Amino acid sequence: FLKPAVTGVLSLVQRGVRNPAEGGAHERLALLERELTRMQEILQGFLASGRPLEGTAPSRVHLGAVVLEALRALSARAEAARVSLSARGDALAEVDPRRLEVALRNLVANGIEATPPGGEVIVEVRRCADRIEILVRDTGRGIAPEALRRLGTPFFTTREEGTGLGVALARSVIARYGGSLRYESEPGKGTTVTARLPCRPRAA
Repeated sequence: FLKPAVTGVLSLVQRGVRNPAEGGAHERLALLERELTRMQEILQGFLASGRPLEGTAPSRVHLGAVVLEALRALSARAEAARVSLSARGDALAEVDPRRLEVALRNLVANGIEATPPGGEVIVEVRRCADRIEILVRDTGRGIAPEALRRLGTPFFTTREEGTGLGVALARSVIARYGGSLRYESEPGKGTTVTARLPCRPRAA
């Protein structure tokens, strides 16, 4: 019941922010709107991370198309942050494109938030001998070794306003198909996330 309640309150606050008659309260309402939006994102991430994957329908899809959909969904956020997004490569894989797109959105969104204005996030799909790799590279601030070891743990995050659920969700989606998620990073030199998928899907 929390999610509808937060959405309802947020809607009322947004009306107040846009109402000229509420001029004196705009600053307080804008602050409340930001906090409610953040709470809504945390709830959505929490619900998504705990939702079972049994109802999904894997199919043979072009990963390049899935990547492009994820980047389109994040284009406005990237533009606001003055971070460029680009995609390279393609490969066929048997996955649920909806779940994989959500996983990629989380990884790319993290890259955008870690990258200063003028930087870029590149998503590359490549076929190796016995696997398919999806690499998400950013030119951001990088991650310290001690934090790198804890990535993927729910509620551990390197972002001031993050929850850590995005990485946990992405890892669970990739693991569903017999794959793995690996981080490589160096402070000041950006981060590369590599999602590895087997060429043949794991038996259910």
